[in-house]
Amino acid sequence: MSSRVFCCGSGLLGKAAQLKDLSLCHSSRCHGSLATSRRHQTCSVAVSASAAMPAPHSSGSAAITGSSPQQQQQQQQQQQELPSLLQLVSLYGARLTTAAQMVWAQVLQPGDVAVDATCGNGHDTLFMAQRVGPCGAVYAIDLQESAVASTRQLLQQQLPADASPQLHLLQGCHSQLQELVGSNLAKLVAFNLGYLPGGDKGIVTSAGSTVAAVEAALEVVCPGGLVSIMCYIGHPGGLEEYEQVRSLLAGLSPSHWTSSELKLVNRPTAPVMLLLWRRTDVQQQVSR
Repeated sequence: MSSRVFCCGSGLLGKAAQLKDLSLCHSSRCHGSLATSRRHQTCSVAVSASAAMPAPHSSGSAAITGSSPQQQQQQQQQQQELPSLLQLVSLYGARLTTAAQMVWAQVLQPGDVAVDATCGNGHDTLFMAQRVGPCGAVYAIDLQESAVASTRQLLQQQLPADASPQLHLLQGCHSQLQELVGSNLAKLVAFNLGYLPGGDKGIVTSAGSTVAAVEAALEVVCPGGLVSIMCYIGHPGGLEEYEQVRSLLAGLSPSHWTSSELKLVNRPTAPVMLLLWRRTDVQQQVSR
């Protein structure tokens, strides 16, 4: 039986242990909590043409140039599973958050590092922990203490101790994401934007803080890894936030990144899922 490791605040292992005296940031650059209620919105039948999510390369070929046979096999498997994902959303009305977790499941392997950048009530954190297993690590971050507490409680209730990865539960600012996690380490960095239902609706993710956090995520995600961003445009400031994040992703070098978008064209205020793959066939320094 392995013991469960919870690292909270300054009590972090590894990289985050160096941040013992790091003060929490509550400025406008910080994120609020995820909108859990929006996690349960039902998808419409119509899906835009941009919904075809690519494998982590931009050439459209069957294999990544210079990649190992194992990487090529994994990519081909992802491509084969893609129609079921589109059918799930477009034909059966699945929630976009369910679609997001399907994508994550293709990316995360036992022993990986995952980051839930807006942990809220902890449902995505739990999913990540179950995927990476006891040899992996999960960082869960939120601005609100109540959200971190809810995440901790859910993990304690739902995650067996012998199946638990290293868990780093952090209350603080996303602009420090790279300092907390390190560079080129995370296989997945996920954002589920919005506010915490039942909490202070004045604490909400905003364009400035989200762009800063996504820029940090570009340094945190490893080659072959994924940055996943669920944007909500139905509340004040949500559309501006989505547009600025989308603009950031659209401006990234296609030689280093592949970005895609899943949206519902007949529901103009429905959530939008943005996906950003860091290509594995490029060994150069990260380029924007």
